[in-house]
Amino acid sequence: MSDPSPTQAQSLGGVPLREVRPLGPMQRMAAAHLARRHAETAAVTLFGEAEADGLVALKARLDGVTYTALVLKAVAQTLRRHPHLNAALEDDAAQVYDEINIGLALALADGNLVVPVLRRADTRPVAEVAAWIAAAEDRPGGKFTRDELSGGTFTLTNAGMIPSTRFTTPIIPARQAAILGLGALRRAPVVRDGQVTAGWLLPTSLTFDHRLLNGVPASRFVDDLHGLLARPDDIDLGL
Repeated sequence: MSDPSPTQAQSLGGVPLREVRPLGPMQRMAAAHLARRHAETAAVTLFGEAEADGLVALKARLDGVTYTALVLKAVAQTLRRHPHLNAALEDDAAQVYDEINIGLALALADGNLVVPVLRRADTRPVAEVAAWIAAAEDRPGGKFTRDELSGGTFTLTNAGMIPSTRFTTPIIPARQAAILGLGALRRAPVVRDGQVTAGWLLPTSLTFDHRLLNGVPASRFVDDLHGLLARPDDIDLGL
């Protein structure tokens, strides 16, 4: 972002201004892209919560593996069973991809956002996925090549580092059918075997393009993903 400039006008719509902060080149490009995508898609968001006790226990057993890496692997595996979400609407046809390339939205220190892409995510061991995420997060200045930011077929965005965040309405990237948002993992009352107990829950928000998908197949994807997260020993971690 550019440094704030002195205000030339003293007010906007009758409200006094403190400063005028021009958008930087990356923000201007992102603003135009997001507005265009929001206008072009028939976006619908499904909200849910996955039982995550098993996920918490699995992470505790795996050194150096984050929740994001585990969920990314679960998403890639679920997309194998639901290829219609690993697709795009182009030329009045559903273009179903033959690779599962997961984009991961990352917030930069300057407030901008980048989405590097992990190609063939379903084939990579979880340790490799975790290392890729760590390297992407530590990339100096958030600078990636065009190739590293292209070719995504599905996107994952994680707002879980903000403890109060549960659900989001993420915008679907270009040439994709859906995007999954994660909220903050939390402890909450759950009912198991007729008894109320404390359990871990992971909020999810799947935004999908209703022009390409109806609610039932999108809901089945979410249901299968939640089932895999609840039984994470079934995730193919490549161990």
